[in-house]
Amino acid sequence: MEALERALKRPRLGSMGTPESSSNIGLGIDNEASCSYTPPVYARQTNPSLYKINMSGRRTMAMHLRRDILGEMIVKTKFKYLHEICGHRSCVNAISFSRNNGQWMATGGDDMRIHVRDVFDYDSVQGSAENCDQYRMQERLLGHISNIFSLSWSAKDRYLFSGGNDHQVLCYDLNYGDKPAYTIGSRVRRRTEDYCISSHEASIREVSTHPYDSNLLLSASDCGELFLDDMRLPNNKVAKSGFFSAQIASAQWNPNECDGRTFAVATVCDPKAGVAKQDTYIDMSDSLVKYASELSIKRPPHGQAVRRLEITGAQFDPSGRYLAADVSLYHPVLYAVGDAEPVATMSALRQYPHMNPCLQHPPSSSLDKYSGYRNSCTVKRGTFGFESQTGNLYYVTGSDDFRAYGWKIPPRNELTSDRVSMLPSDWSAHEKEGIDRVWFRMDKGLESSRMVLPLELDQPSFTLEGSRSIVNSAVCHPTLPMVATAGIERVVRLHYAVPASIEHISDDYDSIRPKTRSRLRVVNMAAVIRAIRRNQHDDFASDSERSESQDEASLANLSPTQPGATYGPTSTQRQVDRNERDMVDEEAIALFDELLREEESRTLFRSDRYIDPSESEDSTDSESDDIEYDFE
Repeated sequence: MEALERALKRPRLGSMGTPESSSNIGLGIDNEASCSYTPPVYARQTNPSLYKINMSGRRTMAMHLRRDILGEMIVKTKFKYLHEICGHRSCVNAISFSRNNGQWMATGGDDMRIHVRDVFDYDSVQGSAENCDQYRMQERLLGHISNIFSLSWSAKDRYLFSGGNDHQVLCYDLNYGDKPAYTIGSRVRRRTEDYCISSHEASIREVSTHPYDSNLLLSASDCGELFLDDMRLPNNKVAKSGFFSAQIASAQWNPNECDGRTFAVATVCDPKAGVAKQDTYIDMSDSLVKYASELSIKRPPHGQAVRRLEITGAQFDPSGRYLAADVSLYHPVLYAVGDAEPVATMSALRQYPHMNPCLQHPPSSSLDKYSGYRNSCTVKRGTFGFESQTGNLYYVTGSDDFRAYGWKIPPRNELTSDRVSMLPSDWSAHEKEGIDRVWFRMDKGLESSRMVLPLELDQPSFTLEGSRSIVNSAVCHPTLPMVATAGIERVVRLHYAVPASIEHISDDYDSIRPKTRSRLRVVNMAAVIRAIRRNQHDDFASDSERSESQDEASLANLSPTQPGATYGPTSTQRQVDRNERDMVDEEAIALFDELLREEESRTLFRSDRYIDPSESEDSTDSESDDIEYDFE
């Protein structure tokens, strides 16, 4: 009390240096007679509890204000601000941001190289249309001898794991989490892997790191192998292994740090569950949850058409509450982690109704028939994001129409309340049900069987433009309002909801911003033939190493102290290299344009897959493979 009385008696200086009344000093109260600022030191000394409450309230208000602003910017700008990053020499298949704050972005693809860039280090001077490498590259990681399909940072950003077509899981001990950014060198470093964790019998589809243990890793392969790797085991021993009778599309840990045991596996070998939730403490044959993955529609007068989902990947949201499955020839499907029935499907049918899979002969429309979300030609991987920045959860994934789409996920109670379910007999009796909308069938052949119609999110919240070919990967940044996309091109695109450079705030930005390429009605067959020949004869490894050595030689011959001198190759060398890489891009784009043309006739429900409702409920299971589990 004596300290409080002394503080209250202490004179307080006003804005003109004259003493003011100090009756409210330290109480966090400003009356009309006292309008000057209360020095924080007095508040801390006299009433620290009220001071902390006051400051906490200010931080909370600032956080909510920031969330509101970013949320409004996403709605208003729809991620229209774009940066393009070059550097790879072929398709980019994998993108991964570091766990801590997303400072480091790792990318890998068909050129067998992994590039690690600092997305917080943007060079606004060199950031232009001609020089797109404006984000500093920190590492160029070597070691793979074939295409790279998956990347994953460990907890605390110590390790970077990679897997691909060479059947290997490689580990790079970067230890970025313990290094301040300013201690990391300014020159690009080339290094090979530090460890080869395990070897599979086929291509590796996904590697997934444990949410809090840096030593644990899941890896899944095309031949049905699922390995739990532990860095602490000697001689590359596998801690646990599971074997499925068919390809595993993906395997991913639940990212919730309070979990640490469960993971999701997407496979085509289970006729009743394309995605299942597993637990490391129980046998693989006893899944915790098997998510519904059988679709049904009515095709009068033929009967019912049935199809099982062909999952290309399954992803958790950052909190581990939801699971999204990307599906070939269908829309992304959203599940609540503890609920086997889907809660929503995501599409662009409101704008592009001709993409409805229920339509046998889509009506002619003034819209481009190639526009609208579609997943038929390549493996797509999406991600959740932006809940921590805006308070709203979004899901973003790529599409065959050279775009990426993002949907805002409604609250859980809204998702479940709008879901419709009924008995199969009631569904068959309703003539209109199942004609124009796809239904899910749950627990077929059991007494608890029922038909489920999840909520349809048929209007994307935003569409990411600017690509020239198929977008395979769309990854949300963990802390910034930004989405990274990549695919058939050798370019990684960063889509921002807020301006991120000077060019973004220019008056003519909308006119100079890269536009999405319209798909050509006629394929460039000359480029297709060149692409086939290049794939047969080119050695990407030697080509990349030669280019890298030339770049390093150019860097060594230039001094930044010379007037007008800059690091890097000369303008002539840069133009020659750009022309060569543009030709490679043109060939890849033409090749996949031809593949898209061939895939146009594929539909979700084949015309020869009709069944009569009076047939046995188990008739459609006769053609499926039995599940074989062997868990060691």
